[in-house]
Amino acid sequence: MWYKKTMRKEQLEAQIEKAKAELLKLGPMRPGSLSQQYSACQKPGCKCVDPVHPQKHGPFYQLSYTHGGKSTTQFVRPPFVPEVRKQLAAYKKFKALTQQWVTLALELCKLEMQEARSAASPSERTPRS
Repeated sequence: MWYKKTMRKEQLEAQIEKAKAELLKLGPMRPGSLSQQYSACQKPGCKCVDPVHPQKHGPFYQLSYTHGGKSTTQFVRPPFVPEVRKQLAAYKKFKALTQQWVTLALELCKLEMQEARSAASPSERTPRS
């Protein structure tokens, strides 16, 4: 039985180290979401107000995020959209990896406490009242 607990502990520690190594590989990141928008200027004679085939202006890319309790929205020029998408993906991966790390660490702590409790001699164990 101790063998399974040791293996489990080693597996958890290995998974934590793997998550840490993946975190080190992450490049630039930013939180938020990127939306693609179109607009209509409503100027007479413009293609966006054509009654038969209206064609809106765009696309325009808008980045929205909240950091430090403050919401921010900014426009992103089309040449920068691929880089912003990479940064957003890196942030999502960062969040997933840190959540995984915390989950594994909690499981490891729980296992270590169980081991300590089972290793304690009967005289050290005190009945709860």
